[in-house]
Amino acid sequence: MASTYLTRTTGTPTLGTKCTLSFWMKINEVPGGSGTDRWIFGDYYNNSYHSYFYLRNSSEIGWYETSNGAIASLISNQLIRDVNGWYHIVIAFDTTDNTQADRLKLYVNGERITSFSTNTNNISQNYEPRINHDSRTIHVGGTASYQTKFGGLLSHVHFCDGSALAPTVFGETDSTTGEWKIKTDPSFTLGNNGFTILKDGNTITDQSSNSNDFTLGGGTLTKT
Repeated sequence: MASTYLTRTTGTPTLGTKCTLSFWMKINEVPGGSGTDRWIFGDYYNNSYHSYFYLRNSSEIGWYETSNGAIASLISNQLIRDVNGWYHIVIAFDTTDNTQADRLKLYVNGERITSFSTNTNNISQNYEPRINHDSRTIHVGGTASYQTKFGGLLSHVHFCDGSALAPTVFGETDSTTGEWKIKTDPSFTLGNNGFTILKDGNTITDQSSNSNDFTLGGGTLTKT
């Protein structure tokens, strides 16, 4: 997606305390060096209010959430370095959970990430994450100026408003190869802010039963 990014403004959520993001990504380079964090999905209002999922400069993945002070900063020990394969990423919020560590879960290829180089999880019970809050500008692939844009490929980007879903909703283990593979038509309840984009080519019109279309914020979105 190089210099390309997408935007959409959220509406009133069905249930702001629970949401799930699922997408498949393929990186085009192994990140390296300071200042090369790659923005993939999130909300950016200003330096004090933002939340996003990103590929770190040393090939880790992470989620950062702040509302005038860090609420969550998770950086995996697992590295994302295979430029030939696809990775399935799931981020699930359920801030009603009594266990603080379970209020935000990250998964890669069906497996929950439990090993972090940074693990600050101060999400309070019933907190509404910014990506499922009313009137937030969601960015996919980058923003106009904040951080470096993601230069790889994204496909089958699904968002669920109202439930914290397991990765098995969107993928499954192949019985022959043992590899994690895509479910091309996952079944889940969308909620008000739910959407599906980039499902078949470079379509940023919502391909779910909602009409939560994205717009092209910059660059050129290319099907490949």
